[in-house]
Amino acid sequence: MSQADLQSFAFIVATIMVIVVNLENALEIWYWTGLYHFVLWGTIVIHFLFHFALYSTFIYKIFKTNYQYVGVAQAVLSTGNFWFTLLITCAILLLPVFCRE
Repeated sequence: MSQADLQSFAFIVATIMVIVVNLENALEIWYWTGLYHFVLWGTIVIHFLFHFALYSTFIYKIFKTNYQYVGVAQAVLSTGNFWFTLLITCAILLLPVFCRE
């Protein structure tokens, strides 16, 4: 497995984890407030913004080293396989929450 594949896999796993944990939390809460909406959706948005910034050429220019993460987030998010995997994995991981009494 190449280094780019490992970085793509890590980004996919982190994204699935953030979304599933936030959606499970959303399903468990009883009272939705404006602050809760802000934190819930803000966490997901910040996750993507952080990874776009982290994997950007800007970081590469700052450190000027062999930074191999450039473009990983953009490459992964542009594939249909990622979105299908995200949808299926989230559905499977959230099934126990839906099936609970």
